[in-house]
Amino acid sequence: MGMVWPRILSRNLRGRPTMISSNTFHVVSTELVVGGFALAGPAFLFCMIAPMLPSTFSDRQGAGDAVAHTALMFGLVATPFAILSGLSSAPGEALNSALLANKMLLSLSGGGLALGVLVARWRNGGGVWDSTRTRLIQGFAGAGATACMLLTASLGGKFSRGESLLDWLHLPYNEVLLMPTFLSIALLLIGCACAAVGFRSTS
Repeated sequence: MGMVWPRILSRNLRGRPTMISSNTFHVVSTELVVGGFALAGPAFLFCMIAPMLPSTFSDRQGAGDAVAHTALMFGLVATPFAILSGLSSAPGEALNSALLANKMLLSLSGGGLALGVLVARWRNGGGVWDSTRTRLIQGFAGAGATACMLLTASLGGKFSRGESLLDWLHLPYNEVLLMPTFLSIALLLIGCACAAVGFRSTS
């Protein structure tokens, strides 16, 4: 049995109340996530290479920065709704699917990258683009978050329709990367330590 998802009350053309199913809500929320991240990705790449471009383009880095982080935040806010509605709309037997496991892995990885990028921008302001090192980290992290979400959308197409735009890459959709529990805990602790060091170094 799938997760219980509250149906959203709306009104039809005659003004009568109606309910939106989790399937419909998942489609809408997924499009919002993909749209936000798809806009953010090229903007991050532009900001990363802007200093190497002619001044006509490099002077636009501030605008690219605003587009990149605003679009990324929009996509990140919509992500939990896409995940929860997707779990609710999936058939009960599909919850054990390798495709669904990979979708969860990629969506959470993309969300984590996006959150880290936004925190870095909040803590450091526009200075994240000042040095080559921080510019590359911010740019690749933002583009990586976009790649994770677009791969998640591709997996969604494979899961629901049996095909996706990335089939030509022959990606191992049905193989799930599993790590020992101790390694997962170690990575979690390392991540928390890195976050703590980052906050202390900028305070």
